[in-house]
Amino acid sequence: MKKMTLCISILMAFVVIAGTGTAMAAKMTINIMCWEGYADKAFVDDFTKMVKKKYKIDVEVKPSYATGQEDFYNAAKNGTADLISPPADMAKAARFHFFRTGSVLLAPLDMKNIPNAGHMLPFFKADKSLMVGKKRYGLPYNCGPYGLAYNTAAVKEAPASWNIFWDPQYAGKYTINNNFHKVNIWITALSLGYNYEDLFNIDRLDRTRIQPKLNELVKGAKSLWDGEANADEFPQLSLATTWGFAVVKANLKGGSWKLATPKEGGSAWIDYWCITHAAKGMKKKLCEEWINLHLSPAYQAAVVKQQGVSPVVDNVGDLVTAEEKILFNVGNNDYFKTVAIWQVMNEKTEKAFSEMWEEAKKLRQQ
Repeated sequence: MKKMTLCISILMAFVVIAGTGTAMAAKMTINIMCWEGYADKAFVDDFTKMVKKKYKIDVEVKPSYATGQEDFYNAAKNGTADLISPPADMAKAARFHFFRTGSVLLAPLDMKNIPNAGHMLPFFKADKSLMVGKKRYGLPYNCGPYGLAYNTAAVKEAPASWNIFWDPQYAGKYTINNNFHKVNIWITALSLGYNYEDLFNIDRLDRTRIQPKLNELVKGAKSLWDGEANADEFPQLSLATTWGFAVVKANLKGGSWKLATPKEGGSAWIDYWCITHAAKGMKKKLCEEWINLHLSPAYQAAVVKQQGVSPVVDNVGDLVTAEEKILFNVGNNDYFKTVAIWQVMNEKTEKAFSEMWEEAKKLRQQ
């Protein structure tokens, strides 16, 4: 009897071990909705190798690329993505609002799984955009301006003001954003002398003063871009607005583009990595591993070299050049206090900005 019991015990142990081995070798899919360039093949390959080594899981990463904020909202709402990379101000915006009672679209992060967050610059640690109570529902990944880029082959001196877009000699020789229309209203307001504290509230702005100049800006543009400026168009242009990505791509293709620093200042976005309510259990943990990897020194250096924007950590070190450190404010915590970081705007302001943009585009079609 004892012999039989021993045999059964050994057999059960074997089954458990075999079963555990099978489970650890399980396959898993992570769906990502992000901006183009945030989930490149090299990033995905590094992540899948790390997961395989650490967890014995074969993970497949399926990225889709957003062209507008609605893509992030829909992916989170419908559960079609496990990870998203929205701008910081979006999740609490009235028309999206990811935190409605009974319908929270994001998952709180387990910070124990994201130790690289400890190296975030104080400015980004203090950002409360994705904090609800004491829970954090996302982490900053990168930060960049709605920048003024210029083609050094056509514009010999760095533009000192946003007003260069209204210089007649550049009519038809620049491109501006379309689907984040608020940024164009902001630069128009700055060009007219408004301050940062005025930008995010229509009650502080004179529509009758801004609208005519906005109309001119839109009418004079060679093109309006969605998502990211078209680097292939840059050889034909003298000026462009950009998140920074297109400048890097244009220069890789032989261009000679730089970013200017307008005297009026400018606005800047912070993109976050967030986990949606669709990711649970081990999948959620792997999503936290993805965020942790993207906050590592090598990946934050890639933010500079591949995206042309600023990292959010303090330990990139010599993975970037001295010139890149200056140009992209690497580790410069004080810089981020000098730009107008995008803020949540009330419904009245959102509605007014939308109306102003549509009015300006109608004139472009005449």
